[in-house]
Amino acid sequence: MRISIAATLGIAAVALTMCLGTGAFAQDSVVVTRTITTTDPGMLFGTITTRREELNKLYADALAQNLLAEAEKNLLKAELDRIAAEEAAAKALTGVAASSKVVILARDIDTLGDRFNIVLKKPVFVPIVEGSHFTIVEGKVVELDDVAKRRWDLEGKINKLYLENKISASTANNLRSRMDLIATQEAGMRADGNLDLKEGRTLYSEFDKIGSDLDSAAK
Repeated sequence: MRISIAATLGIAAVALTMCLGTGAFAQDSVVVTRTITTTDPGMLFGTITTRREELNKLYADALAQNLLAEAEKNLLKAELDRIAAEEAAAKALTGVAASSKVVILARDIDTLGDRFNIVLKKPVFVPIVEGSHFTIVEGKVVELDDVAKRRWDLEGKINKLYLENKISASTANNLRSRMDLIATQEAGMRADGNLDLKEGRTLYSEFDKIGSDLDSAAK
């Protein structure tokens, strides 16, 4: 069964405006209005919980096989704890704010999963998001729109550079906090069910600022 929805990933059937194009809301972007049926956010959080628990098991496997140096052991454990804490806090959110956090948490989990594939030297973790598709554990697929995909990619880059020790914990946390602020801004823009071209460009501009600061910090 396949469910296609925009980045709001909300809880009701709504009409959403999606901006589609080849670049960061390029001039030739086309605005398409579709009426779609969204999926229960509880199901999305259920996916996050299930996949995070998989990471905990992979961490235990890596410890049992003595595959982790002390520094990496502590780093991975701290990331697992952070994701668990952020998941718990996100469950108190509603609407677009909750949906945005689901996408960010999925990327955090996928980044750690990639790391465990390397540590355990085999493909033990299948990512939640591939391309623009968010796979729910029950087998359904949610399609992310351009803004959600950009947010997901940027969050992944922050986490990847942090796990590779190319940026500090304080830098990573600062950038994540800024990502959360953008998510709040986006929630306000989507309050009417629409995200127009101007609003999309504003969000992309904010993402680009974070991307530039991230690249500078990683040099």
